[in-house]
Amino acid sequence: MRKLVVIIALLSATICCNAQKYTTATVKNITNSFIATLMQGNLQGTLNFFDPDYVAEQHDSFLEGRTEQFVSEFLAGSYKKGFYFVTPQLNRIKSMKVKKTCCNLEKDEIYADVEILMDYGVKYTVRLEMRITEYGDLRFIGAVG
Repeated sequence: MRKLVVIIALLSATICCNAQKYTTATVKNITNSFIATLMQGNLQGTLNFFDPDYVAEQHDSFLEGRTEQFVSEFLAGSYKKGFYFVTPQLNRIKSMKVKKTCCNLEKDEIYADVEILMDYGVKYTVRLEMRITEYGDLRFIGAVG
């Protein structure tokens, strides 16, 4: 019985350490790397920042591999208090920067929220979500369908 308690304690400690290895600074760094890759025009490279299951379902299956549409729809948002909805043409994005990051240890699947301020002729904020994959990597996820 004592061995079982020790094993459970060790497993719990391992899971906690794994979940807490990502901080708001890490989330910001990952997001800035995604932004840099996108602004360089490397659309294929941006796919590395997404959860592989999300890419398989949304990009590969639903959108039949249309990477530009996948990334553009991922960055869609509204401005002027939700009156206008924008799905940006990626080559017209003037700038992007991280506005706010937040790690959420309490949520089941969603681990981090990121707000990006995007200048597309008009400035608007996009809220992105990240989660830890089954391999322990922190990646972006989005809506499917």
